[in-house]
Amino acid sequence: MRRMNCACSSLRLFPPATNNPTTNDEPPTTNQQHQPLPSLIRILSLSIILASLVLVGYWVLSSTEQARTIRELRDLNAKMEQTLAQRQAMIERLSRSRRIAHLLVTDQQTAQDGSITSTSVDFIELNDRGAEIARQAITVPGDVLFVDAWTVKFDAALVADGDPMRGRSLVLLRRVYSDRLRPQDGVPLDVPGAIPPGYAASDAGRFEQQVWQNFWRLATDPKEAERLGVRVAQGEAVYKPVRAGQTYELIVDAVGGMSLKPLDTTAMSKADQ
Repeated sequence: MRRMNCACSSLRLFPPATNNPTTNDEPPTTNQQHQPLPSLIRILSLSIILASLVLVGYWVLSSTEQARTIRELRDLNAKMEQTLAQRQAMIERLSRSRRIAHLLVTDQQTAQDGSITSTSVDFIELNDRGAEIARQAITVPGDVLFVDAWTVKFDAALVADGDPMRGRSLVLLRRVYSDRLRPQDGVPLDVPGAIPPGYAASDAGRFEQQVWQNFWRLATDPKEAERLGVRVAQGEAVYKPVRAGQTYELIVDAVGGMSLKPLDTTAMSKADQ
């Protein structure tokens, strides 16, 4: 009996082996080891595609924005150049001056004490191109020469904008006198300085005629002057002591009045040669 009990105990301690192995004890197969790789490849591929799309979109947006910025800068530069050109043209118009006459001192008579008793000049009127259009010989007592004129000056804004009729000061030459000859006794300037015949038929010529016909009203009536854009209308006289052999030019500024400026005759002679 003891032998049988031992045998049974032995059977209980060592159960019989089975042919079915447990799942937990099996090593992983090759397919199970490589299963995550395709998923990783797909993720990387999608990431690359998305990154490429983002880069392409960014490049397209950047190119479009860059082109728009370049266009805006070009437009801005063109506007700035146009504005600068307009301002430069305004500055040139405001600072422009023109010669309206030359005065050649041809002769002077002196007394025994050396004082100058009379002065003779050739008064030469010039057109806008500086060409001679009339000449008059004048003799006055003394040596201080006066040139008298009516002047009309317009608002600076009209001059700067290049108004076709108000774009410069107007001058009507009246007479020449001296320190020893009263203005009312002065020598009239019988040159066609008011309005040349060809110019009188134009709009600007008719406007200038209107100005001279109403000169004293413009000089004394602020409302009438404002209506025509006149800043000031007045008589002006420029004068200087002169000497035989000298040459002067009578200049009118675009927004100012008259100036009598001596010329360097030596330089003029060299230039003519």
